[in-house]
Parts: sequence; structure tokens; C-alpha cells
Amino acid sequence: QDEAVAGTSLYCFMAVLPNSQEVTLMNLAKRNKASIFACDASDVFNSWQSSASAWDTGEATLTNTDVFINVWEQLHKAGHYANFDWTVKVDADAVIVPWRLKAHIA
Repeated sequence: QDEAVAGTSLYCFMAVLPNSQEVTLMNLAKRNKASIFACDASDVFNSWQSSASAWDTGEATLTNTDVFINVWEQLHKAGHYANFDWTVKVDADAVIVPWRLKAHIA
């Protein structure tokens, strides 16, 4: 579980909406050294509520495109991901067990 395997280092990140339940979940994970905080390195980026209106396709994810592009730009600017084999985006309400992910990619 703690033994390093070449090609499996994880840089994990999360985008959270300030003053939301996402912050509470992120803080809980941080306190317990769980989720992204159990990866080799991690960052948390602020996001915001998209103001885009619903698209004719009915796909809600399309309205968040500007938010995700901004987060990826923040990630690229910080540059921390470049020191790791894998970059993993994790939602605040998702469960990730980094050592298990590493076992699958080893």
C-alpha cells in the first residue's frame, strides 16, 4: 500500500464552489487525510456557479464548460501536475481510494 511503483504517482485535484456543501466535504476529507489528500500531491481550486442558461440538448453538463475550462487553466498555471504520472480530477462528493487506483494502473 505504501510502496512506490514506477508510473503510478498521483496528482489529484478538486474544484469546489465556495460557501457550498462541497467545502464541507472537502474539509472533512482533508481532516481525515482521505480522498485527494491521500494522493501523492493535491490541490483544491475554486469554481463558481455557471450562469449559462440551459442548452437545447437538455445536457446540464454543457452549461459548466466555462467553469471546467477555468479550473483546468488554474491547474496548468500551477504546474504541479507535471511532476506526477497521473492527474486525477475528483468531485467533492466522490469516493477515491488512491492506493486502490494505483493497484489498477500498476
